[in-house]
Amino acid sequence: MPLFVTLLFHFHQAMRTFLAGGIIVIFIVIQLLRGGTVVETINGDGTGYYAYLTAVFIHHTTDFTPVYEYEKERRGLDYMAHYFHKTEHGMVNKYQLGTALMMLPFFLMAWLYSIIIGMPPDGYSILFQYAVSLAAAVYLAVGLLSTRKLLQLFGIGKSVQLMTILALLFGTNLFYYAFLHTSHSHVYSFSAIAVFLLLSKYYFQKGHAKDFLLAAMALGLVVLIRPTNAIIALALPFLSGDAASFQVRWRQLISRPKLIAVAFLLFLSVFMLQPLFNTIQTGSWFVWSYQSEGFHFDNPALLSFLFSYRKGFFIYTPLMLLLVPALVLLYQRSRFFLFSFLGYFLVLIVLLSSWWNWFFGYSFGMRAMIDHYALLAIPLALMIQQFWAKRLQKKLMTIFLLLSIALNLIQTYQYHTGILHPDSMSKEKYWYVFLRTDPQYRDIFGSYPEPIYAALSESESTTYHNDMEVPSNIWTSNGILQSSNAYSGAYLAELNQSNIYSPTLVLSGEQLTTTAAEVYVTVSLMFKELTPHATSNALLVYATKDTADNTVFYKTFKMKQIPDNRTGDWRNAAFGFKVPAWNPDLQQIKIYVWNRDAALFQLDDFEVNIYPLKP
Repeated sequence: MPLFVTLLFHFHQAMRTFLAGGIIVIFIVIQLLRGGTVVETINGDGTGYYAYLTAVFIHHTTDFTPVYEYEKERRGLDYMAHYFHKTEHGMVNKYQLGTALMMLPFFLMAWLYSIIIGMPPDGYSILFQYAVSLAAAVYLAVGLLSTRKLLQLFGIGKSVQLMTILALLFGTNLFYYAFLHTSHSHVYSFSAIAVFLLLSKYYFQKGHAKDFLLAAMALGLVVLIRPTNAIIALALPFLSGDAASFQVRWRQLISRPKLIAVAFLLFLSVFMLQPLFNTIQTGSWFVWSYQSEGFHFDNPALLSFLFSYRKGFFIYTPLMLLLVPALVLLYQRSRFFLFSFLGYFLVLIVLLSSWWNWFFGYSFGMRAMIDHYALLAIPLALMIQQFWAKRLQKKLMTIFLLLSIALNLIQTYQYHTGILHPDSMSKEKYWYVFLRTDPQYRDIFGSYPEPIYAALSESESTTYHNDMEVPSNIWTSNGILQSSNAYSGAYLAELNQSNIYSPTLVLSGEQLTTTAAEVYVTVSLMFKELTPHATSNALLVYATKDTADNTVFYKTFKMKQIPDNRTGDWRNAAFGFKVPAWNPDLQQIKIYVWNRDAALFQLDDFEVNIYPLKP
């Protein structure tokens, strides 16, 4: 018996070493392969999560204005910083500070090392970029090891534990957010939730007050990272394993009100860091930082959330299809086991699919689900274990897992290199580039109109229509000619080698009214290609200049959604996008089509609508 215990201890030590060591090796290899692109680790939404560190430790303030100004200098002219909002107390951050708190030890390490070697401790040098990537790798290891231990407590065999962990890492978008988009919150949420689940399972099994108190603190961190992740508490009945265990612990808890009170205080000791920060910055403990955003609980996008080619959970993470047959295994254990899982899972997907931007913007797959993978690993592991008992079933499961992993890694590469569009995929686009990795497939797709939460007010809009028939003092006349082939009327605009710019909408002077908030622009135009792929690289351009004649905002959109060989027929191109507020410093706005390839195509019925958004 002592020999068995010793061997078991060494096995667990070896597994921990294998997982942690493997993650560090992957981290090093990926950083080497990324080369110069590592300096862009802190980007996108991750910049908002990280901004707490640079605001407090670099700029010594709780106002995010200096961070915004710094970011504006280092980003392109289309930078809008949607994660910062102006208030009378300065700029507030849309995101919670939990992710920054988890990054803090690694940030301080990079800050100290920068001082030692004489590099500027600006928060964005390559040392800080590496520090954030290392933080993600470390928390990934913590999350996976906690998940493995959780599976063990559910009676999952050692080989299935390892297979499930490997499938979770390589077969889902967790890989992308742990190694390539490391400043985002998801790997940190995954880790915090995994620890919370493990501590909660310990409590259900042993009933120790220590585990309950630590779980309360872990839940505080979970909510501090992403408030909606508080929903993980609904999984506690499922985590108990059966109704009897849940009832025993529930009765034990309600008989100890002091323990509940201490746990609540420990939860608040972590979660209240956000209200404390808000109070220091604005004087108010609560700040609704998600301005002009919210939920559509009356119309959740359930089917799109799960099955659409745009971001569908099961489409981009087919490994999770195992959850469906796993429901049978849960039922075989007990109806309580099944319905406690279904209750949590259904509430989760209804909540997430009710978010106004149900596909969560620029993202690989359904990124909002990553946070909950530690819990979803339990039914996955039960399904894998069921197939692991017989040779033929084991082979079938192995093939499915390997195919899921291979597809995920290929699609990770596609997304990272721009082959998969970051937010505007469709069935047609998906299969057009399915398993394609050649550079010729990069950045070939157009984007759909940008969604917004607020309804557009038709009464406050301004329309500028150019049917090419009558000269206008706000439209240039580039390329306009008479033609019997016009889409409407007798005139159209032709773009070719000698004319690469379309008729341009030029607004200035009295035509520019100051707006209190951002502006939403919609554009619709008809186009006809006279040669194959004539508009493949054509761009719609929105550009603004200030009173000093400097270009202050510049945003472009591909005119064509997907490459094709169609010529000779009229088609519609539609765009919709937010742009910065029209302030008094604005001198001129231009909207036009840029024929980058100097190819041959025609335009007609060019219409622009301007909608000032309510603050």
